[in-house]
Amino acid sequence: MGQQPNIQLHLEDLPRREAHPGPARRWSARRPGELTGPGEVPRGGAFGTPGPDTGYALRLLADRPLALAPGERRADVERLVAALVAARASRLGRAPIAGDIEVAEMILGLGSQGSGDEEAAALRRRFCSHGPEGVQSLLAAVDPGLLAAAPAEIERRRTAGERLVP
Repeated sequence: MGQQPNIQLHLEDLPRREAHPGPARRWSARRPGELTGPGEVPRGGAFGTPGPDTGYALRLLADRPLALAPGERRADVERLVAALVAARASRLGRAPIAGDIEVAEMILGLGSQGSGDEEAAALRRRFCSHGPEGVQSLLAAVDPGLLAAAPAEIERRRTAGERLVP
């Protein structure tokens, strides 16, 4: 339909072209250290081994009683236990479970058998006193094979008098 003769059109009423963004430019990684694929993601050492839902360890620890030595703070010991639980679960390629907490307690000398062990309490205090670096040094000190071992094996080694954390 053409324009009606009684309507006056002005220049601003006429159709105009819409501005469209130009085509995207080709992207390439130019910054140093930029990762270009999943194979370049660092693993192990200080980077750790990522696992699924490692934060669930904190949920498991929230309602669990911990046998603390005099002078220990629950938050500090929870941080150590959660780090060991997350490391064990990641090593086994799954999310944390309650059995991982039992293993971490055995390694740290917590629980009904180890609550009175002054050497284990001093070890925990040593790692807690250094903050996040203490947690990292704990994870570096624990043998990866020990983290993946069955709870019965860890208990056997602990009752035999072996130091689980050097």
